[in-house]
Amino acid sequence: MNYNKIELNKATLHIFKTTKFKKVSIDVLLTDNLDETNLSYRMLLARTIESKCKKYDTKQKINKKLDMLYGANFGITSIKMGKACYIDASIDGVNPSYLNDNTLLNEYFMFLHDILFYPQLDAKNLTEEKRLLFDDYKFEYENKATYAVIRSNRIAFKDELARLKYNGEEEIVKKIKVTELKDYYNYIMNNNKVDIIVCGDVDNDEIINLSKQYFDFGLKTKINPIDYEDKTIEETMYVKEDAKSSQSQLVMKFRTRTRMNDDLDLALVLANTIFGGFSSSLLFSNVREKESLCYSISSTYSRYKGCITLTAGINASDYDNALRVINEQIDAMKSGNFSDELLEMARLNLISSIKKGSDSLSSIAKKIYVDELLDDEFNLYSGIEELEKITKEDVIKVFKKLELDLVYFLEGSDIDD
Repeated sequence: MNYNKIELNKATLHIFKTTKFKKVSIDVLLTDNLDETNLSYRMLLARTIESKCKKYDTKQKINKKLDMLYGANFGITSIKMGKACYIDASIDGVNPSYLNDNTLLNEYFMFLHDILFYPQLDAKNLTEEKRLLFDDYKFEYENKATYAVIRSNRIAFKDELARLKYNGEEEIVKKIKVTELKDYYNYIMNNNKVDIIVCGDVDNDEIINLSKQYFDFGLKTKINPIDYEDKTIEETMYVKEDAKSSQSQLVMKFRTRTRMNDDLDLALVLANTIFGGFSSSLLFSNVREKESLCYSISSTYSRYKGCITLTAGINASDYDNALRVINEQIDAMKSGNFSDELLEMARLNLISSIKKGSDSLSSIAKKIYVDELLDDEFNLYSGIEELEKITKEDVIKVFKKLELDLVYFLEGSDIDD
């Protein structure tokens, strides 16, 4: 592994040199602390910038340019990660060395520069991107599984930033004007932390020179993504709402009191995998396969927030039985009533996922970025050694810390439309 971190005048450059891929990827990430409104502005801005710029003023022209760059891939996304939010402008394409084209790498950098620094922020573009974003919001409401998670976040995290949707709030987006979006664009270009991540078989000196030429902007600052907002749970909340559909959705929220940088974090990652994180988990095997009480069921552990979310698609008539059997799996985790074989299967599943990350340029770039925000030394395979040491007792210990915050039930009719 050949990784270098170079502090430029304003931005931070990361170079991961590898001969494993025939492609090169470039990510320019603009990071800020999350607040009540900036997710809405950032999502709308990312979409607007991605659609056109001064030089390529239609999506067709952008696609034509990408075709000229030997079919390069380009995209801009707005991401929420704990209490941080970032815009990722990325391009990946064939390594110039395979084409004997010594101008291609410069073309990649220049294309991203034209998109980021010369956006076309006008009323027509803004109106169109708002319309498309509102279509996404409409889909969220119509997709009851997605809607149930959004509603459960609103309730469980009522006074916390985790209640905010990653793609913004409709009421805020509606009111954003062109002048306000331009002001926000100027703000992020001057006040966000900027990271440039380049992965592939590249020359370090060339990348440093191109990064200085095109992307040495932003503000030197530290952004901590760990969300420490929490609350005392006096009693579990039980909330039922009408789904206006046939299938019902069950969501359960557990506070773990553990975060990504805590000693027990990886033990909780492993515990959640055993509980509901893969196809051989207790939830899948017992609630779905054995008892046939759900169409789907799984649990996810948010390492930045310290919350486990269980989601299940069930029939309304199975609500009580589903809760009973789910609670039995929770008790099994806390008492250690699960097999050593299941523990090892979950462990191998996680280790395999970490190793697979080295097979993807985007996964490598994401790992570099996360380690940067957490102020950790970059290690593509970090976590494997720690996972191998976690015992069954560690899993039991960390699961016993769980507190059930919310049981949210989006109740359907059990009658097909």
